[in-house]
Amino acid sequence: MLRNSYSAISMRRDEYQAKFGFALFIASLTMFFLASLAAYAIIRSSSGAPAISLGSFPLSLIASTISMFGVSFAMHKAVANVRRERQIPFRRWLITAAVIAIVFLVFQSLGLHALLDMHRLALEDGVTKQFGLMFFLVLVHALHVVGGISFLSGVLVRARHDAYDHEKHWTVDICALYWHFLDVVWIVMLGTFLLGR
Repeated sequence: MLRNSYSAISMRRDEYQAKFGFALFIASLTMFFLASLAAYAIIRSSSGAPAISLGSFPLSLIASTISMFGVSFAMHKAVANVRRERQIPFRRWLITAAVIAIVFLVFQSLGLHALLDMHRLALEDGVTKQFGLMFFLVLVHALHVVGGISFLSGVLVRARHDAYDHEKHWTVDICALYWHFLDVVWIVMLGTFLLGR
């Protein structure tokens, strides 16, 4: 009995440390993305470049937003199911989230290619370097999505080995929070690009 209580205390401490470390990680990423978006806004406003028309903005970047919402929704459903000890729906929602995340990366790749083409054309015309900066920000976000897919894959592998239940699922919670964070960052970034037209 005493041994079980010690292991429960140790597990709670591990959970607390993991969540605290994750909070610090998210805080540092938030500062990085806010600083990057502020730099974009300053460069965009001081360049005197003509406004970007919505028609010339890569539609794949707008379409990828739907995929990002899909990943967040699937992760939300996965957490809800593991809390109720519904293992089969939990694993299905994790697989759904992984598939949608890959679809997001496909849209992002198309958008990055379009931004690179727009950047080359703008440089030839001597207009602005804003598309290059947009390319960089979208690429950094896509790299964080790749990290999220790796994290999600690890959670999925452990879920297939019954590592999570209604009492022990904080790793799934952290993974879902990371995807929600990426969702918010993407919406803010896309909004900054479109409002800066």
